[in-house]
Amino acid sequence: MKKTVGIISLSVIGKDGRVLRQVEYLSRENNVHVIGYEPAPQKYDGLPNVTWHELPSKYFRFPLWSIKLFARLIQAPFFPRSHAAFRIAHQLQCDAYHANNWDALPFAAMAAKQNGAKLVLDIHESYDAWYWGWITPITKYIFRKYSKQIDTSTTAGRRYAEQHKEFGLDPVVVLNAPDNSSFVPAFRKTEQTAIQLIHHGPATHARTSDLMIRAIALSAPRYKLRLTLTNPGTNYVHYLERLADQIAPGRVTFHPPVPPFDIVSEIAQYDIGFFPLPPKNYNYLITLPNKLFEFMTAGLAVCIGPSLSMAEIVREYQCGVIAPSFDPADIAKVLNDTSAEQWNDMRKASLQAAKVLNAENEMGKVLGIYRELFRE
Repeated sequence: MKKTVGIISLSVIGKDGRVLRQVEYLSRENNVHVIGYEPAPQKYDGLPNVTWHELPSKYFRFPLWSIKLFARLIQAPFFPRSHAAFRIAHQLQCDAYHANNWDALPFAAMAAKQNGAKLVLDIHESYDAWYWGWITPITKYIFRKYSKQIDTSTTAGRRYAEQHKEFGLDPVVVLNAPDNSSFVPAFRKTEQTAIQLIHHGPATHARTSDLMIRAIALSAPRYKLRLTLTNPGTNYVHYLERLADQIAPGRVTFHPPVPPFDIVSEIAQYDIGFFPLPPKNYNYLITLPNKLFEFMTAGLAVCIGPSLSMAEIVREYQCGVIAPSFDPADIAKVLNDTSAEQWNDMRKASLQAAKVLNAENEMGKVLGIYRELFRE
């Protein structure tokens, strides 16, 4: 008889590639209930063994909600009972609850305790994200309060795992690698006179997203940049559009976002995945994002700055270039000093790396965790 897993994520799950992979792979061997914001994306609607439970949107104002949660957790330990996520999770009576990140942990932990279920925490990344600087005491409080109840945990990189040992956790590293079983990019040679970079994701002042445009402006004319941004129409994106017109006219284009499961096929028409991320906090310094592995799966070379964890991957698989700093001039020099033939070699190396760094292998670790939990 199949076991039942309740996945809780206080995110828009249709835009969260990591959670969507959990849903897809865990449903191969279990019945899965998904609790999160907005309806199931069309591709996942009707997926066998999966039931979706949409949270009311009134709860979705993340930082403000976090302040209220912390205040009430201290004043009344049973506050999580009043949240829709807990009410739904408790009623489902799952065999295990899978909390995506610290903010879902109180609800999953209480539901697991009341139902005698297993508890799995996916930490995702560090709790030291830029917008959590003032929320760090909340995250630490929640980790300490519920860590002893956690049966096992996962995270997105080795350095994240090391950071959480202070809470008695020893997370299994599950990289943010996409599925490559249904997509085989047709390799084409990079043109020496027209080399195309692609960046996808949110553009924010905190990420210094304008850095990419400034680097392109200083690079040779053969380099052009496409920005596929998940927050079009915002003031910051309008600023980027004006900046591109001023310093790199005709060389930077802006495009609407695509769903997580279409990203690899969409970006495969380009040559280089571009993600220089200045380390404004520890989380940025050690980041291992979805997009790095999506670049590689799509057969792109990678261009980054000296971000510790991403640089380790790029060096190990020889699939890209690493600028010596995050100065736009240094990034432009690395681009200018790299030939089309070298980009071709790195793109081929990415395709080879994707045979190892993929969802089948990484999510296989998660399936193994649940098999072991349910054998106990």
